[in-house]
Amino acid sequence: MFAPEREYEVVIPAVAGGGGGTAEAEADRLMGHGFGVIRGRESELALLERLLAQPQERLITLTGPAGVGKSHIAHAALIARTRAGGAPLLWTDLAESAGATAVWSSVGVDTARAAAARIGTRQTLLVLDNCDPVAARVALDISALLRACPRLKILVTSRVSLDIRAERVLVTEPLPTGVGSPAEELFTDHVSPRHRAGLDGAQAQSAVTELCRALDGIPLAIELAAEAVGTEGPQAVLDRLGRGEPIGRRRLRDTSARHDGISSALGWATQSLSAADRELLATLAVFEAPLGLAEVRRAAGAGQADAVAGIESLVHQSLLLSGRGPDGEPEFRLPRMARAHYHQTLTADPDALARALDQHAAHCTAFAAVLADGLRSGRDMGQLLAAVEARLPDLRKATDHLRARGDHAGVLRMLTALEGPLLGHGLDLDAAGAMEDSAAACADGALAAEALMAVARWALGRDERQRAEAALDRAAVAAAELPAVRARVAAHTGELLRRRGETAGAAALLESALRELDAVGDVYGAALARRSQSLLRAGHGDPDAERPALQALAELPCTPVELQEGAAEFWRDPWSPVVVRAALLNALARVRRLLGRSPEAYVNVRESIRLLMGTSGPAEAAEALETMVIVAVGPGNEEHKEALAQVLAHAEALRRQHALVSEEGVALRAVADRLHQGFDPAALRRLRLEARQVSPHSALIAGLFAPAPQQERPSPAGPAAPHGLTPRQHEVALLVAEGMTNRQIGRQLGISEWTVTNHLRVVMQKLECGSRVHVVRAIQQAG
Repeated sequence: MFAPEREYEVVIPAVAGGGGGTAEAEADRLMGHGFGVIRGRESELALLERLLAQPQERLITLTGPAGVGKSHIAHAALIARTRAGGAPLLWTDLAESAGATAVWSSVGVDTARAAAARIGTRQTLLVLDNCDPVAARVALDISALLRACPRLKILVTSRVSLDIRAERVLVTEPLPTGVGSPAEELFTDHVSPRHRAGLDGAQAQSAVTELCRALDGIPLAIELAAEAVGTEGPQAVLDRLGRGEPIGRRRLRDTSARHDGISSALGWATQSLSAADRELLATLAVFEAPLGLAEVRRAAGAGQADAVAGIESLVHQSLLLSGRGPDGEPEFRLPRMARAHYHQTLTADPDALARALDQHAAHCTAFAAVLADGLRSGRDMGQLLAAVEARLPDLRKATDHLRARGDHAGVLRMLTALEGPLLGHGLDLDAAGAMEDSAAACADGALAAEALMAVARWALGRDERQRAEAALDRAAVAAAELPAVRARVAAHTGELLRRRGETAGAAALLESALRELDAVGDVYGAALARRSQSLLRAGHGDPDAERPALQALAELPCTPVELQEGAAEFWRDPWSPVVVRAALLNALARVRRLLGRSPEAYVNVRESIRLLMGTSGPAEAAEALETMVIVAVGPGNEEHKEALAQVLAHAEALRRQHALVSEEGVALRAVADRLHQGFDPAALRRLRLEARQVSPHSALIAGLFAPAPQQERPSPAGPAAPHGLTPRQHEVALLVAEGMTNRQIGRQLGISEWTVTNHLRVVMQKLECGSRVHVVRAIQQAG
């Protein structure tokens, strides 16, 4: 209870938001509303109590965004202070005050001069709660009052500071969120006891955690969400919030009108906004992610000075929260419920909303273009992915808006620029469907074809061959009148046929595509086509299979200047020039391994891994790691089993995380069997557990230090390969002579059954044999 005042009884004036009565009666009222209980505010409360006890602290302002709990903290501090026998207390709630005179009414006068005369030299604490409406008008009067009354202390709660010399500003931050946080405790406290059973279970608790995080830890918003939880449970409230629907229900009968909801609080708090402030709020209300100064300038179409002034004004009024971005630079955001309020206000003017969404989409398109430049120039992939992930809600909103207004070319420009993060890294797989839909409606054939090729690449990595084929068929139609783009589509289709084992069709398409690509000077398109060509020929056992990959490597730019110029010229390339070179080196390693030249293959794949460090997607990283393991494993490498098993575990983890399917399935199973033979099961489980959430960068580090393969000594009794057979072809022929099936040979050599079939076909051609029986005889005769 408030103790009786020693110098005189303090009357709480009957102003809006408060009632008449003694300080003791006010204490009863506050305690009845739970103001004596503080969740997650202990340190702020302790600091405020210390400052109230220090004579030199004359003016303390608690500031922060609407609904953050400024009045709550002030009430709790004053209850504790009054119980301890503090100075006489004068309190007024200015939430709906009509003018500055309401400030002085707490002293029982009409003017600041009269208030100074009334207080004089007495020890007094004046509390101005919810001072926002009159802060600018009374700031200088309060400064004069403090000078005239040496024992006067003033506590202000307001979104806006008074900005005078004596003021000590304390910023009230939102509650911490996360599992077991004060925000979650507050949520649970405000769920009706009738419905608290619905909070049991991991799924409900996860929804509560996400709700508190989505509501930015703002106590008023959390209370509203908690009170909305009924028979549907917290997940339903979270879903409504995600759809932009209101979540509040009727509150307690004695709740103040301005705390009926966030909209009520914000509507009351923004009465004095300038036209410029309102315009900037309308612009920022359509953005989901925080923005830096440069982004605010671009989004608002403002100059540097205007953008800085606008941001500072909104931050000063606690409408815009400031923080630090991943790069350490300042960034600014509207709390989620504030965005919803101002967006709803914006919706009342359809033209203004359309303009704001157009600016938003233009900003997102510009962001995508800048990020694509970073991807091509080899910037750190981790930073780029973090930037895209933070802006995913904005990218989705921009996609929906562009599609709604029929700007399908705009959709494709934005999404194809972000193909790597969205599809390759799996940040937004729904982008594939959006690209397919917009490609069908886009009049720009080149853009449509490029988007469909991106979808095909993604589908091939997941072994969704039918979807890849459908996308490439549509891309071919879109590019029918565009020879250069049509050639790229043909090269992609050739790769699809190669993976399906349709070797004749793949060879013809790749040859035709290369003629076109070389003719138009598309170095990167030709490089990837030659990569497919080398792998195709290696599958046939062609001893010259490495020639296309070597030619592509020789033609690719290699100096930093050449790489930059090449990236600028072919802006639609999904990979950076560095990643294209890495893909070629990895293909060369696979070819040389099939030709029995493992030491050379190791050098190639190691260089590929080095190039991919920090720039690759999970598919490229997993493929390089698999190649490294297949190349490095073998006789004489027994002591390195654990290191190679770790590399393989990382590759498997990347595949699982992103639903990717390996081309080297059979070979990998054979290698895994060899590695895991005699391996401690507990150690193997540990390796797989440690690799579960590995990033491409961390996985590639392990691959970079994988041991080199040991040189295999030729058996002195081993016969020389007859009739120009390669070492691998000779191995296949010898195993056929031992009576093995193609499947058994594949498992023995660590290659696919399809590859064995191709090798055997070439062996039969070179030995002029019509059947396996004739191969056996030819080998026996040669031996």
